Amino acid sequence: MTRIGIVPVAAAELARVQTLAHEIWPEAFAGILPAERIPGMLAEIYALQTLEADIAERGHQYWLASGDAGDLGFASAYQAQGRVWIKKLYVHETARGLGLGKQLIAVARTHFGPDLPVALYVNDGNAPAIAFYKAQGFAIETHVPVQMGPYQFTDYVMVKPGTA
Repeated sequence: MTRIGIVPVAAAELARVQTLAHEIWPEAFAGILPAERIPGMLAEIYALQTLEADIAERGHQYWLASGDAGDLGFASAYQAQGRVWIKKLYVHETARGLGLGKQLIAVARTHFGPDLPVALYVNDGNAPAIAFYKAQGFAIETHVPVQMGPYQFTDYVMVKPGTA
């Protein structure tokens, strides 16, 4: 069995997050986003300057899940509006089913406050992710339009209650 660890990511290590995103996104969003749109989105959302600004300006913390075979997934989160917001949560298809997504959510919750509710945005067409979050105790709170750079979506805001 592969040993897996989850560690905080320093700004100097964000290229590892960028590399994972480029490996994971094409498969994760196949059939959800037009394939020709994914490279531009990756270039904008996962530019090192954007990731660095997440940490330096927006209070995000990133974590990497890694094992003997290398990096397997990542998450980022921040605290706002009395909630822990999961901004990014991706696990490589070869590592799905190992509990990494659940562990990454737990690490973010522990870091920012276990009593706080956890919230996130998920594309309303991403049935596998929605099913995963529901299995983790999240419920759909609302349906909202989202603008990411020049890209427009409709997402669900999903929330998992705090432990208090």
